[in-house]
Amino acid sequence: HAAAPIKKYQFLRKLKSRLSRRRIRKEDEKLLRVARDDATIQTEFNLPKTLNEALPDDKEKKNNDSRAIVVTECTGTYNMIGCNKAWENLCGYAECEIVGKNSTILQGPDSNFDGLRDAVARLFEGEEQASVVTTNYRKDGSRFKNLLTMGPIRNESGKLTHFVAILKNIGDIKEVKR
Repeated sequence: HAAAPIKKYQFLRKLKSRLSRRRIRKEDEKLLRVARDDATIQTEFNLPKTLNEALPDDKEKKNNDSRAIVVTECTGTYNMIGCNKAWENLCGYAECEIVGKNSTILQGPDSNFDGLRDAVARLFEGEEQASVVTTNYRKDGSRFKNLLTMGPIRNESGKLTHFVAILKNIGDIKEVKR
């Protein structure tokens, strides 16, 4: 009989978590809708599927990609393993400064932490792409609102090995009341 209160607690905890994620997803969908409705903002991206597509060995190919790409580990604190020149230009960090660090270096008081956590959770749930609108901070401390589109990178046997993210500066889109 002692197990009954524990099961009830676990059920209520799961229910609370699901309701919270549903609320977060609704709020994020409002922000994404505003970005998608703005004809000046590109919101559809072809995400790289392999590590070599995301961060090609060919330096010229890597640095001529106009998409701001960063790749992270898919475990632990999601440390960054590399980026391209477009990402460096957007965020202000050189690739050598970010390798081994996690993406919290880009986050600050106005970042959409709930949306970011939810997007990563959706990738672990099997979605092939997750997007979130958030505010990031450059190395110099200046803020920029961006559409962050993430996806999984898998090895030849289909095992998840990394995450890839494309950041798109969306400037001053109209704020949506939360």
